[in-house]
Amino acid sequence: MRPFAELTRPCAARAVAVTCAALVASGCVKAPERPAAAPLEAGVKPPATFELEGKPFCFAGSNAYYPIYKPRPVVDDLFRAARSLHLRVLRVWGMLDRGSLDWSVPDADPGGGAKEGVYFQYWDPVSKAPAYNDGETGLAHLDYVLARAAELDLKVIVVLVNNWREFGGVDQYLMWYGRDEHQAFFSAPELKRAYENWVAHVVTRVNGLNGRRYADDPTVFAWELANEPRMKNGSAFDRPSGWSTSTLTDWADEMSRYVKSLDGKHLVSVGDEGFLNGGGEHWAYKANDGVDNRALTALPAVDFGTFHLYPEDWGTEVGWGEQWIRDHLAVARELDKPSVLEEYGVKVGRRGGALGPVVEGWATRERAYTRWNEIMLRGGGSGALAWMLAGTDEPNGGEPVPRYPDYDHYEFYDDDATGRLIGDYAQRFSDAPACTSQPASPPVAPSPFVSVRKAPATVADGWVEIPAK
Repeated sequence: MRPFAELTRPCAARAVAVTCAALVASGCVKAPERPAAAPLEAGVKPPATFELEGKPFCFAGSNAYYPIYKPRPVVDDLFRAARSLHLRVLRVWGMLDRGSLDWSVPDADPGGGAKEGVYFQYWDPVSKAPAYNDGETGLAHLDYVLARAAELDLKVIVVLVNNWREFGGVDQYLMWYGRDEHQAFFSAPELKRAYENWVAHVVTRVNGLNGRRYADDPTVFAWELANEPRMKNGSAFDRPSGWSTSTLTDWADEMSRYVKSLDGKHLVSVGDEGFLNGGGEHWAYKANDGVDNRALTALPAVDFGTFHLYPEDWGTEVGWGEQWIRDHLAVARELDKPSVLEEYGVKVGRRGGALGPVVEGWATRERAYTRWNEIMLRGGGSGALAWMLAGTDEPNGGEPVPRYPDYDHYEFYDDDATGRLIGDYAQRFSDAPACTSQPASPPVAPSPFVSVRKAPATVADGWVEIPAK
């Protein structure tokens, strides 16, 4: 997701989805009576899921990009809100790239390379290489995110680069090295080396607050290679040719293996939007911008699949998302890996802009979030992360502390209707069928690190699903 208000996406017509109550009334939930004939039917064995402390681990959570540059009280309030809603996992940015400090290399981010004076990586014109800001205006902010999350028993997915220009991202690497083709990030040797150096710097960093190497910190749920990687990002660096679906897949294969060479304790995911190479007429089923979710998820060093869901922004109806979720659960069952709906959203309108009460779109959001979470829960999904939870922001001129603004119309808060809905599902995800259908754990020492758990080939008694209507 691109996190700022000025980066709006085209809206599409909204469709009314079937509510959970209607599902129950129609008798859609069923126990298995025969071996599976299709990937999502009850049968051969439960889907792969996650494990934590020797037990299956299913969860609801949220995305949150701003903790890496906001003051500590703002981070504390966001994490408090997550705990109040029983959210177990937060997906945060582990990157904040800018041009050179002398402005000889400009910032890729149109909003400025530093966020409130904070930046992580910048171009050094003397060494002609990226340099790292490890101090109080830099990676010390990520130290606090991980240290505070550890204190509150939250798990954190850390994203290592952005495909979009916000926070610098792929195009900042291009500008550092004088490249002008977006896909070069995924194939040019010097850009791949620069990314690897950044990954190594983060993964092997020692947290200045608690003394833990990030690679040894069980607070990290997973390292994520990129946020929504594509061969394009809507900038002047886009090219119509010179790349294919194998370009991103080959890069993800190389980089996932590299992360594993540095850190064998944590999971690795790609962070793609889940575009599929076949199976539907919408462009998201045509390996859009070189993204093939099945091929990416199948990579040996990739531990779980990811997919995103923004029907309005993708030019389709809200109800379209139901089959989108089922199709990714089917891919996960086929590959015997967990699948996470790691971004999803339906827009709402607020009175007065970004801080007022919701006055438009709540009914559509409620139906969509209910339906999508039900399908994830009952269809074998292990986790769902909404875009995005927000809390209080900094004081302004002595006034009461306001909320963090709803810039993109997807934000929700712990005390609003969306927060209550997602909080209810967070409690239900702890008992999701993907976890409760798992057999007893083998007699091994429980680990504080999240891992993947795959069931043996036995029938899962009581397994449920929601079939297509």
